[in-house]
Amino acid sequence: MLRFRNWAAMLLLLCLSFFTVVVSAAPAENDVKINSVRWSRTTDAVTGLINVRLILETSGPVEVDQFITKVPNWRIVLTLGGVRADNLVIPPSPDAAVVTKMSVVKSMTQHTHVILDFPGELNKDQYKISTVPADSKNKRPFQIIVDMQKTVKSGELNVLPGLKGKVIVVDPGHGGSDPGATGPLGTREKQLNLSLAMQVKADLEKAGAKVLMTRETDIDVFGPKATDREELWARVQVANFNQADIFISIHHNASANRNISGTSTYYYQKTTYDVMLAQDIQKEMLQTGGLPNFGVRPANFFVVKNATMPAALLEVGFLSNPQEEQLLGNFSFQQKMSQAIVVGINQFFNQVGKTLGE
Repeated sequence: MLRFRNWAAMLLLLCLSFFTVVVSAAPAENDVKINSVRWSRTTDAVTGLINVRLILETSGPVEVDQFITKVPNWRIVLTLGGVRADNLVIPPSPDAAVVTKMSVVKSMTQHTHVILDFPGELNKDQYKISTVPADSKNKRPFQIIVDMQKTVKSGELNVLPGLKGKVIVVDPGHGGSDPGATGPLGTREKQLNLSLAMQVKADLEKAGAKVLMTRETDIDVFGPKATDREELWARVQVANFNQADIFISIHHNASANRNISGTSTYYYQKTTYDVMLAQDIQKEMLQTGGLPNFGVRPANFFVVKNATMPAALLEVGFLSNPQEEQLLGNFSFQQKMSQAIVVGINQFFNQVGKTLGE
């Protein structure tokens, strides 16, 4: 139910630009209502392509006209025929680099206009507008979907040897409403992750690195009532926004089999250096910790896949193993493992420098 208007619709926008108030009421003859507004955001770590999706859910089918204008700035204007938007809550854009804001205004002809403002020039290949029919079987209402894209270059990896001046993001896994694994003795993974991560931060800073933490207390990084994807994305965003050199996520493993033990490191091969980072850290943790080698493994984990720089997710040991749980909670052992992680990171930068002839 998507229709396209010609550029003559510019005149309508000039009138609309005088209104910025969200619609709060509409005549009773308007039978269809916008019930909700949702955003999502993803990044392709390989290409740097950011995808922002806007989903409008309505109470019934809607005819949609659309046009683009440059006045007063680059905008997409959607005209929804015979639709009202009573007391509509509009969340902020998830990425102002792609779309700065959304507003809703009411026209004199009983239509609702959804206006999307952009920070710069908008090309036709940067957006797509579609409608999705309602599906009563899957309890899905009629949807209007706007997909918007923009490519953002990631920062260049600082290949100079050593840790001085490197920007490193350390992510203590889980936290807040998400406890992670719980050991048979009651140890909570989220607390163990944070304890070790804070030691890694201190040791890295002693070596001259700039360390950014996704969390330093027992909190949800995105905030209350976030989806799993929103929470994970908030962690990755700390690294991508600050163009960090590497991203490290610290975890402790668990299994239904309490006899399984060992140290493992995970990566997603999106850059030349992801596996190298994982191997260097894993090697040092094994030599220092003395736990079984559970392997360096590729994985489709969200945080290592969506971080635009080399990234590794560490599983220091198995919290589900009673003997290993006691060891992992020992402060002296945590200190040793923190130093091992830092040595591994340092070795990584030294190795990259040699590989590139620096």
